[in-house]
Order: sequence, then C-alpha cells, then structure tokens
Amino acid sequence: MSVMLKPARKPAMAPWSSAKIRVLPLRDVRLTRKVALAFGFMAFIPLLLVFWGFHASGLLGSVESSQPMFQVLILDIIGSIVVGYLILKSTMRAVMDVVHQARAVSQQFKDVVKAEPQVEQGDEIGELARTFNRITHELEHKIDELQSSQALIKRLLSRIGNVIGSYEGVDNLLELIVENASDALQAQLGSLMLVDGQKQEIEAKAVWSGATSVTMRSMKLGEGIAGWVAREGTPMHGTGSAAALGCVNGAFREGAVLCVPLTVRDKTLGVLSVFRSDLAQPFTEDDRVLLVNIGSQIAVALENYRLNLDIERTYLEAVMALALAVEAREPYTAGHSKRVAFYATQIAQAMGVDEKTMKVLKEGGVLHDVGKIGIKDHVLLKPAPLDPDEQKIMQQHSVIGEAILKPLRSLGSVAELVRSHHERYDGGGYPGKLKGEQIPLPARILVVADSYDAMTTDRPYRKRMTIQDAKAELKKGSGTQFDPQVVEIFLSIISEKEERLAAAKAAPSVPPPTAS
Repeated sequence: MSVMLKPARKPAMAPWSSAKIRVLPLRDVRLTRKVALAFGFMAFIPLLLVFWGFHASGLLGSVESSQPMFQVLILDIIGSIVVGYLILKSTMRAVMDVVHQARAVSQQFKDVVKAEPQVEQGDEIGELARTFNRITHELEHKIDELQSSQALIKRLLSRIGNVIGSYEGVDNLLELIVENASDALQAQLGSLMLVDGQKQEIEAKAVWSGATSVTMRSMKLGEGIAGWVAREGTPMHGTGSAAALGCVNGAFREGAVLCVPLTVRDKTLGVLSVFRSDLAQPFTEDDRVLLVNIGSQIAVALENYRLNLDIERTYLEAVMALALAVEAREPYTAGHSKRVAFYATQIAQAMGVDEKTMKVLKEGGVLHDVGKIGIKDHVLLKPAPLDPDEQKIMQQHSVIGEAILKPLRSLGSVAELVRSHHERYDGGGYPGKLKGEQIPLPARILVVADSYDAMTTDRPYRKRMTIQDAKAELKKGSGTQFDPQVVEIFLSIISEKEERLAAAKAAPSVPPPTAS
C-alpha cells in the first residue's frame, strides 16, 4: 500500500481563448512621454516664451516699441497650445481605444463569452493586460471547481434526502449513501464497514459495486487500508488494491483509493471507502474533504441511531412489563396475550403474509390489551356484563394502548394494530368505525384470534364455550363482525388440529416391550 501525493494540476484552458481581442500598441512613443510633451507645448514652453519676451524688452522700453514683440509672443503661445492640443488629442484617442477594449473584455467575461487579450507590446499597458490574463485564468478555474462541487453536493443531498423522507431503516440509508457517494466520485467500488469492539474487527455494513457482484470480508483493526484507517482514525488517499478495503472478489486491480474514518467524539465507529480503478485519475484533496464531511454526518447518524435503539429498548421493556401487569390484575386472562399472538401468526402464515406483517402480529398479539392498564378495576374486574357507560370506558383501552406505543417509532404499525383490533367488518366497531378493507389486515386477523380465545376461556361473568360453540359464533359473525376470509382460514386451521387430535386418540397404543 502506498500513499500518493496530490499532483499539481495544469490550469484548464479558458473556453473563450479562441475568441481573441488584440490590444493595439500606442504608436510613436510611450503614453507617459506623449502626455509630458503635450503638457510642455501647452504650458511650459509658452511660459518660457513670455519670460524671454519680457527679458528681451527689459520692461524699460516704451509700449509702442514692445507691442510688435508681444504680438509675436501671443501668436507663439496660440501655436504652442494648438500643437499641444493635437498631441494630447492623439494620446487620448489611444487611451480611449484601450479603455474601450478593456470594457469589451469585461463585458464578454460577464456574458461568459470571454476573450483572452493577446498582448503585442511591452509597456505598462501590456503588463496590465498580462496580469489580467492570469487573474481571469485563475478565477475561471476556481469558478469551475466551485460549480462542480456545488453540483455534486446538490446531487448527493437530493438523492439522500429522498430516502430519508421515506426512512425505513438505517441499513437502507447507509446503502443509499454509499451508492451515491461512489457514483458522485466516479468510483467503481464503495463500502461502509463498522467497528466491532468485542472482536476488534470491522465488518461490512453496506457495499456498492455497480453491476458487479462483490463479497466483503471482515478485517482486523490495522489490517489493510480500511483496518489502518479504523485503528488510527485518520483519512488516507493514494493507491492500493480493492483487497486492502476488504473486497475478496471482483475484477479490480491496483487503483486509486480513498478511505475516511467515521468518527464521533474521538471514537471511530467505522470507515467509508471508495475505489477507482483508473490510476490516471487519483482522488483529489477536494474529494477527500467531501468524503470526510459525508463520513462525519454518517457517524453522527449512527451514534444517534444507537442511542435511539437503547431508548426504545428500555421503553419496550417497560411496555412489556405493563402488559404483564394487566394480566396480573385480571387472573382470568392469564396467558391470553400469548395465545392470541399464536393464533394470529398461524392465520397469517396460512394467508401467506410477508415477514413484516408477521412480526407486527407477534408483537401486537402480546401488546394488544396493554391499554387496559388505564381502566379502573371496578370496570375491568366486574363479575357481570358491563352496562353502556362501563362499555364506553372499556372501549378506551384501544386508544390508551395506541398512546402508550406511539412514542416508539419502531412500533408504529403495532400501535395502529392496537388501536384497530376492535373494529368490526360491518363498520360497527370502535374507535374509528372502520369498515371492510379500511381495517388493516393485521387488525382483521387479530380480532378473530382475540375473539376465539376470549370465547374459549373462563371470564368473571361466564364460563368458557366449547370449541364447537366458538366455531359456530365465528361463522355467525362472518361478514358482520369478522372478515369472512380470515374466519374461513382460521376454521380450517382449527379443523385440521381437531382431526390430528382425533387421529392421535384413535391410533392403537403399542405396549412397551417386556424384558426377556
């Protein structure tokens, strides 16, 4: 592994160099000499003539004798002024030509149709023009770099912002950042690896390689470029192999490498790396600064995500404790939540739902009655059917449960399920009076599982139903209280279970072998 210093880059040719403007030379003499000569003819020489005239006359002669002399002096002064005027006019014309040309160059520069002045003289004006050329070259180069950087940052922010708006998990966000950072830097490989403090390794969390499939391996701290950056917490850009970044396959030879640490509060959480297979295009200092800034933002996001997970885990443990407290307050419902979750997941599995819905049903089955923690005992534990006012109080438990779960972002779908698990298929349920397909599928599944378990267990005001009676009640409520499809699937599950039990009972028992 070797580190390559950033090469000096030749200034780009100005796109307007083909449109040339000639700065015309000032003829005869320099501008300063012309101005001095004109000043002499118009002021200094006439003064000398006046002085000589008065000296020649001695101021002693009579007015009549000196009159011809003064006439000659006046004519000389007038002539000197005329000559000086002509010289000054010619000089000012040349100056105005330079001014007009300078204005033309300035205007063309503003309109981005720029012209590079071609200087053909070596005086002060020529030196000024050459200095102006250098300044415009440097300014244009900086403007191009700034515009390129702005376009890159805007493109990155736009792409990343779209996924942040539809955030579904930190993994998706990290994959998006790696993909777009690699694409923006014209890299063929990008990876993000996180530090495992216990193993003292870095493991790949997100990788992008375009259409090429690559495999990343874990690396010890200090191993390769990525391991060194993770251990030292220092960015590195130079030349190296993709293997030094943890890539174990892919058609990558020696290329340009840029690797930066993900650091927050002097703690390195991981590394962000990009690889460019073209050695002729090394990563620049601007590329390094951009990737360092992206890495800093990722590190902050990862640290916040970890803290949020810790908070949510603590909150979820408290919610689970509340759910257990509800069952402890109501002995007749001991084990109810777990049984409801079991029935609901069986129905969902038979319906072929996705893993996300299955997870919601598992968690929702356990937590669906957590809102009963807010219902007073004289209603919750009443050993008789509830009157209308008490029913209204009891119906609040679904809303209370939603309020308890809503602060947990990861349980957003579970909170919706808890709110809706007493909605009826015909729209007569609570709290939202939802009807048919308006009711989320997990809620339509859970209400069947919840009702079946309630019917087949003892309650303070009645004894449990038989399985056959419970099946009859489910059929009776199909299309009104329950989703017909869910009822049909659940009844088939119960029937299969009954058939298996009957078959097991009917099977002849085999006596154990006797010892001889």
